[in-house]
Amino acid sequence: MPRFRAARSRCTPFLSALLCIAGCAHYTPKPLEPAKSLQALQARRLDDPAVLERLRALNISEPSDDKHWGRTQLLIAALHLNPKIAEARAVLAQSVAAGTTARELENPAVSLSSEYDLTRAAESPWLWGLATSFLTDTFASRGVRIDLAATQTRAARADFEEALWTVRKDLRSALLALEIDTRRVALLEEDVRTREQLHRLADARVQAGASPRAETLQSELELSRSRAALDDARSQLADGRSRLAGALGVPAAALTGLELQFEELDAPPPIESDRFSALREQALLARADLAKAIADYDARELDLKQQMGARYLQFSAGPGYVYDHGIRKLTLGASVLLPVFNQNQGPIAEAFAARESAGRHAEAVQAAVFTEIDAARQAYDAALSALIRARAQRQTSESLARAARRALELDATDRPSVLAAESSANTDRIVELDALDRAQQALGALEDALRTPLSGPERGLVLQNLTTADH
Repeated sequence: MPRFRAARSRCTPFLSALLCIAGCAHYTPKPLEPAKSLQALQARRLDDPAVLERLRALNISEPSDDKHWGRTQLLIAALHLNPKIAEARAVLAQSVAAGTTARELENPAVSLSSEYDLTRAAESPWLWGLATSFLTDTFASRGVRIDLAATQTRAARADFEEALWTVRKDLRSALLALEIDTRRVALLEEDVRTREQLHRLADARVQAGASPRAETLQSELELSRSRAALDDARSQLADGRSRLAGALGVPAAALTGLELQFEELDAPPPIESDRFSALREQALLARADLAKAIADYDARELDLKQQMGARYLQFSAGPGYVYDHGIRKLTLGASVLLPVFNQNQGPIAEAFAARESAGRHAEAVQAAVFTEIDAARQAYDAALSALIRARAQRQTSESLARAARRALELDATDRPSVLAAESSANTDRIVELDALDRAQQALGALEDALRTPLSGPERGLVLQNLTTADH
């Protein structure tokens, strides 16, 4: 038994070391609780202290009276509150953590063996041994794994940048729709009032026998159309508030009482050729979706390199120690994986094909970006021209309406003629508003193609610098 205790004493430090190594990491359960997350979602507000603190950290003015929110303040709030950003940040963190795994050396395998010889009396009856085994190409493979993890992190970072841009795009689109619908409702309410007056005057003339019945029917039809358009605009306005709340990551009730501003709405800017050329080249070389495609190609390149290296002999070495019935021995074992039945040609062929596919995909993405940018630029130029024509038409209609009101003051025309001129001017205001909406949407499409703001107070800001993520 003393010999048994001696052997046990030798093994105890080794086993204790293994237990200490295995005990470095600790698991803490963190179950999802939908009730709590729902409660937190319902409690979200734009004036969250973290949002206001972020505005101060970025030297961006806080909303005046906590009610007037401009595009920049709303963007900061969306980047903090929108759950899609938190999800994208978590995915990026997961990819960074995978880099830690890639940098680790592969652990050797350890095996223990022992025997007790009952027939031995004078000699030690114990035999026990410790053997190890590890791949000799561990260090070479580690370098490839690290490079592969780095390319995957680049792809995840591109996804994160794309998520940031998507939130900005959705926020701009929703805020634009809300402002346009608000103005459209106001113009249609004025149009309904004007047509109601026209209908009353037409009905009075019919009752007096001065006009045929068809005149009343026509005015009634135009009034009905105007009311239907107003109902539709009000419905779109209500939907727009919900859409904006979704882009911000807050419940619709959180927008109640707030005054939201879309700065520079009435002045979509022309795009200078030099600036456009620089932004176009930048997008054609490094837009987020293209950067991800390039990172994927690089990953396939590294995978091919790894598979090519697997053609050669794979060695495993295993130094060990044996206590053989009182005699201590050092051992060295080795094994080799022989490329007899295959030389890894199948995985190599797959890696070649995957690299070719990734390369073609990157080229296709770049071509799509090229087409998207040029088409968006042409559409924006056309929309600006249409807006200029619509404004000129509105100005002419307003001049005619003013002339009609002056003529009425001089008893040179009648009230229905003035109302008709004012209704025509209001119709052209709606036409101009539609042209402005199309121009701003075309500008948004051009910004989306270039992945950079071209107007508004957030122009020049770097979205990646607006978040609190350490990425």
